Amino acid sequence: MKKNKQSRKSRIQITLFLSIITILLLSPFYVEASERQSITVKANDSISFLCFKIYGRFNTEMTKQFVTINPHIKDWNNLAEGEEITFLSQKEMNSIVPEQKIETVVITFLKHPVIIKKDTKGPHKKALLNMILNSQDGLEVKNGGSVELMMSHGRVIRLDEGSTLRIGTLMSDEHKKSVVGKFKLFLGRLWGKVLQVKSRKKKEMYVSTPTLVAGVRGTAYDLQLKRDQSSIIKVFEGEVEIYNPLQKMPESGIIKDFKKPHRVQGPHRITEKEWDELLLRQYQQVIVTKEGISMPISFDHETERKTEWIKWNEERDISLSGKEIL
Repeated sequence: MKKNKQSRKSRIQITLFLSIITILLLSPFYVEASERQSITVKANDSISFLCFKIYGRFNTEMTKQFVTINPHIKDWNNLAEGEEITFLSQKEMNSIVPEQKIETVVITFLKHPVIIKKDTKGPHKKALLNMILNSQDGLEVKNGGSVELMMSHGRVIRLDEGSTLRIGTLMSDEHKKSVVGKFKLFLGRLWGKVLQVKSRKKKEMYVSTPTLVAGVRGTAYDLQLKRDQSSIIKVFEGEVEIYNPLQKMPESGIIKDFKKPHRVQGPHRITEKEWDELLLRQYQQVIVTKEGISMPISFDHETERKTEWIKWNEERDISLSGKEIL
């Protein structure tokens, strides 16, 4: 009789155990946990770069969620090549750390010396990897340095040595379903990229110099601003809209109803009435000075892609998107 009771108790325990396992296997938590992925850190990867790659966004609260499931990572601001990191599923992350409504810019790659001026009057400070930047923050990349900036919805800016940039307007408009980022390049060289990512929002990114405003359409381009204030822009992917900076940009950051462009050949004094907009296509370039704008001409993109700056940027874009160069 005693053995029968023990046997019955054992069967009940086994049944209960199996029921619990079944519930766990069918629970949303288990499903989400099973969708987690492990990534091996590569050279120049940062936690913010990897978060943009996986989730399309980053803030410091996201890093805190990885600590428990990755106890072997000692320094989240200085990842070591070869380390394995387990990332939460998209659903888990969205439920724990909801997407921010405020647009920010994040330093996802950094090679010093780079300094930050947090506002127009504030003191300079050393830039830090994974640092969050906001409107009116300035960056100065000194000789030997470079920096990568990322925003939500696949928007990327990289600065070469000798560059100075200020972050202008950052907006996210839920009603208009748009995100806008406006930047001003004072000197140097900039790579602008907007990845083709799934998004219901219209992605806008504008970079201005004293002689032009560049707006992107799923684009990769190289922009140089020289000390004489002349700008050279080369399109490597997609199309770029070149605007006359004499036009007043609307608060939305989106210019509509342009006049038909007037393209000037050779040196010529430009006025606001002579040109408003120019569409620059893949593998085309223009030179814009205070005196005039050249006609779009083709450039040798194969030769350009062998240069250190262009090669690094395109390789970085591939690492971020996983897509081959078009």
